[in-house]
Amino acid sequence: MSKKMQFPPQIPQSKDKLERAVSLLGNRIQADLKSKPAQELVTLLGRYPSPEEAIVWKQSLKQLTRPKRQRYREDDND
Repeated sequence: MSKKMQFPPQIPQSKDKLERAVSLLGNRIQADLKSKPAQELVTLLGRYPSPEEAIVWKQSLKQLTRPKRQRYREDDND
Protein backbone atom coordinates (compact mmCIF):
# COMPACT_ATOMS: atom_id res chain seq x y z
CA MET A 1 0.00 0.00 0.00
CA SER A 2 1.55 3.29 -1.10
CA LYS A 3 1.31 6.39 1.07
CA LYS A 4 0.83 9.62 -0.85
CA MET A 5 3.23 12.32 0.26
CA GLN A 6 1.64 15.60 1.24
CA PHE A 7 3.79 18.65 1.73
CA PRO A 8 3.31 21.91 3.63
CA PRO A 9 2.68 25.16 1.70
CA GLN A 10 6.44 25.93 1.79
CA ILE A 11 9.42 23.60 1.84
CA PRO A 12 12.64 24.86 3.43
CA GLN A 13 15.43 25.10 0.85
CA SER A 14 18.44 24.39 3.06
CA LYS A 15 19.20 21.07 4.72
CA ASP A 16 19.52 22.71 8.15
CA LYS A 17 16.14 24.43 7.87
CA LEU A 18 14.53 21.25 6.57
CA GLU A 19 15.89 19.28 9.52
CA ARG A 20 14.73 22.01 11.92
CA ALA A 21 11.24 21.87 10.43
CA VAL A 22 11.15 18.07 10.87
CA SER A 23 12.21 18.49 14.50
CA LEU A 24 9.56 21.15 15.18
CA LEU A 25 6.90 19.00 13.52
CA GLY A 26 7.85 16.16 15.87
CA ASN A 27 7.31 18.49 18.81
CA ARG A 28 4.03 19.70 17.28
CA ILE A 29 2.76 16.13 17.06
CA GLN A 30 3.20 15.82 20.83
CA ALA A 31 1.71 19.16 21.92
CA ASP A 32 0.97 22.76 21.01
CA LEU A 33 4.17 24.72 20.55
CA LYS A 34 4.98 27.84 22.52
CA SER A 35 4.93 31.16 20.71
CA LYS A 36 8.54 31.32 19.46
CA PRO A 37 8.80 27.76 18.06
CA ALA A 38 5.28 28.01 16.63
CA GLN A 39 6.24 31.19 14.77
CA GLU A 40 9.44 29.52 13.56
CA LEU A 41 7.38 26.63 12.18
CA VAL A 42 5.07 29.08 10.37
CA THR A 43 8.10 30.86 8.92
CA LEU A 44 9.64 27.59 7.73
CA LEU A 45 6.49 25.89 6.40
CA GLY A 46 3.97 28.63 5.65
CA ARG A 47 1.44 27.87 8.37
CA TYR A 48 0.91 26.13 11.70
CA PRO A 49 -0.27 22.53 11.21
CA SER A 50 -2.81 20.51 13.15
CA PRO A 51 -1.30 17.47 14.91
CA GLU A 52 -2.63 15.26 12.09
CA GLU A 53 -1.06 17.46 9.40
CA ALA A 54 2.19 17.54 11.37
CA ILE A 55 2.40 13.73 11.19
CA VAL A 56 1.93 13.67 7.42
CA TRP A 57 4.19 16.66 6.76
CA LYS A 58 6.95 15.24 8.94
CA GLN A 59 6.88 11.91 7.09
CA SER A 60 6.99 13.68 3.72
CA LEU A 61 9.77 16.07 4.67
CA LYS A 62 11.84 13.27 6.19
CA GLN A 63 11.79 11.61 2.77
CA LEU A 64 13.51 14.70 1.38
CA THR A 65 16.34 14.41 3.90
CA ARG A 66 17.20 10.84 2.81
CA PRO A 67 19.55 9.98 -0.05
CA LYS A 68 17.66 9.43 -3.31
CA ARG A 69 18.77 5.82 -3.61
CA GLN A 70 17.32 4.99 -0.18
CA ARG A 71 14.04 6.79 -0.98
CA TYR A 72 13.53 4.78 -4.16
CA ARG A 73 14.29 1.45 -2.48
CA GLU A 74 11.66 2.09 0.16
CA ASP A 75 9.10 3.18 -2.41
CA ASP A 76 9.69 -0.04 -4.38
CA ASN A 77 8.83 -2.15 -1.33
CA ASP A 78 5.30 -0.75 -0.95
